[in-house]
Amino acid sequence: MEVPIETTEQRSQSSELHRLLAPRTEHSIDSSPGDAEASWLASGAWRIYARPRLTGAPPGEEIERFVLPDGSSVAAVHGEQGGPWIPFDLDEAYRNYVSEEWRQGVAPPSLTSWKLRAYYAAKPLIPRRLQIAARRVYTKRIGLPEFPAWPLDESVLRLVRFFAFCLLLAAGTDALEFRWFWPGKAKAAAILTHDVESAEGLRLAPELADLEEERGLRSSFNVVANWYPVDEGVLRELRGRGFEIGLHGLRHDHSLFTTHDVFQRQLPEIDEAARAFEAVGFRSPSTHRVHEWLGELPLSYDCSVPHSDPLEPMPGGCCSLWPYFIGDLVEVPYTLPQDHTLFTVLGKTTVDDWLAQADAIESRHGLIQCLSHPDPGYLGDPDKRAIYAELLDALAERPQLWKPLPRDLAAWWRQRDAGDPAADLSYGTIRREDDGPFAALEPPV
Repeated sequence: MEVPIETTEQRSQSSELHRLLAPRTEHSIDSSPGDAEASWLASGAWRIYARPRLTGAPPGEEIERFVLPDGSSVAAVHGEQGGPWIPFDLDEAYRNYVSEEWRQGVAPPSLTSWKLRAYYAAKPLIPRRLQIAARRVYTKRIGLPEFPAWPLDESVLRLVRFFAFCLLLAAGTDALEFRWFWPGKAKAAAILTHDVESAEGLRLAPELADLEEERGLRSSFNVVANWYPVDEGVLRELRGRGFEIGLHGLRHDHSLFTTHDVFQRQLPEIDEAARAFEAVGFRSPSTHRVHEWLGELPLSYDCSVPHSDPLEPMPGGCCSLWPYFIGDLVEVPYTLPQDHTLFTVLGKTTVDDWLAQADAIESRHGLIQCLSHPDPGYLGDPDKRAIYAELLDALAERPQLWKPLPRDLAAWWRQRDAGDPAADLSYGTIRREDDGPFAALEPPV
């Protein structure tokens, strides 16, 4: 069946959750900004950061009750004379997740701007073994935050399933079709990305490419433009073998995000470097970021934002297992723990954590994105590279996964958002379940 292409204006006027789920039919849900300050609304382990609606609930059947920080509560209601009434704005809740605006409600432990500047100034003078020892001590001292959950946070997934449940109530049906997250009948997606931290890392990049190519896989290598000598011969070789080159900033430090003025002054140079590398994707050094600024990047997609990562210099996460838009930029969150986190900071020696996370994401129909490094101390070490090869074996053996280059995934996500009939669009099913106010998201059959 041919699907009409939506214009950019039409998409910008759509509910953001509606854009993500893309149900085949529209149904009315009473969801709007609340009349109180933003705070946490809790339903069991599920936490939503939004402005609650304290008044105006119609008479009807309670869908779900949310507890506020002061102990009071508000309820979502299926009105007797209308559709579902939600005690917060669904879109606001979604935006607060993916933009990390939830930080206003619970600030994760992170380094201040001046501490970051001091860290990067001193870093070249500190032996790597001391850096690692300090990182381990710091990690043990701060522990893991309550939110976002690590390594897997289901907040956005629950919001999407709650929204889907409300659509079913509004439609008075037990099942509806929605635009599937991935091409055809793919159950989930997986991409591989590498951040190249040094000239030696770039020299070793073809060794990782060999491992991936042997298994029919391809990845992106994100290169820092002005931090180390960039061997153009290696870039040409990787491109010629079907790999992607991305941009990992101009310098591997915090400088891009010191102020908005500094950020904007670097954009022309970023654009020039991206063109020189034939790059359409970006990842910020050490995943530093300011959400609203990322949309100004002169590239097609960004992959700086973690799903959940409490152990980076800027901890946090978007809580989403799917890409989303920041302006016209496709944000592609990384969803597996980083190689440095697992093997160096936490001292893991097996592939088990990666595989468990990949299994969990696949079962939830999300994006598996592995962020790793070809450099010494990372996958440049034979023992860590051998563990990575086990991950590649597992991914290669899963035909139900779509395994594109990152740039192709970002391009397809645009096509999906537009309802482009030239894309391999398919439709899954929203189906009512018996385990509470959450619909199942079933893949195409």
